[in-house]
Amino acid sequence: MAKKPPIAPSSADAAEHDAAAPPRPARFHGATLAGADFDDADLRGARFHNVALAEAELDDVDLRGARLHNVALTEVELDDADLRGARFHNVALAEAELDDVDLRGARLHNVALAAASLDDVSLAGARIDNADAAGTRWSDVSLRGARLEASDLREVEITGCKIDGLTIDGVRIDRLLEDAKRRASPTPEAATKEAAPGKRKAKRPAPAR
Repeated sequence: MAKKPPIAPSSADAAEHDAAAPPRPARFHGATLAGADFDDADLRGARFHNVALAEAELDDVDLRGARLHNVALTEVELDDADLRGARFHNVALAEAELDDVDLRGARLHNVALAAASLDDVSLAGARIDNADAAGTRWSDVSLRGARLEASDLREVEITGCKIDGLTIDGVRIDRLLEDAKRRASPTPEAATKEAAPGKRKAKRPAPAR
């Protein structure tokens, strides 16, 4: 009995399959994109290798799970960007401006952040090692559960940040600050003793001569 030829899927079925298939991650290799403007772009899982993106503007960009290796992001403006789970290796972010950026669970290795500005950024659960963050400004940044190792943190300005569970070189910073505050503030008992007037011993009258 002759075999029947396979039934070709209808155009509607093929279109439905293509729509259901996830988009292939974008790949940028050896590209020069300095000053480029990425606005409302879906770059989930994108791969950047040996890419120049200095002074670029990335606004409302989805970069979840992206991989950046040997990438220049000097003086870049990163606004309303989702970088959850992203991986950075040998990335220059010096003098960059990060505003409303989600870096939860990200991994940053050998990253240059010197003189960068981070405002309304989440680094909760992130791992940062061998980073140059000297002179950076951190405002309203979540560092809950983050870990920093072997990084340059000289003259870093941190204001209004959440540091619950933050570890720097194996030291829990939130606990360290709590201990310092306890030592600086006297206990209620000590404060009461200091406020109470001391008892003076009554002087004995001098013997009559």
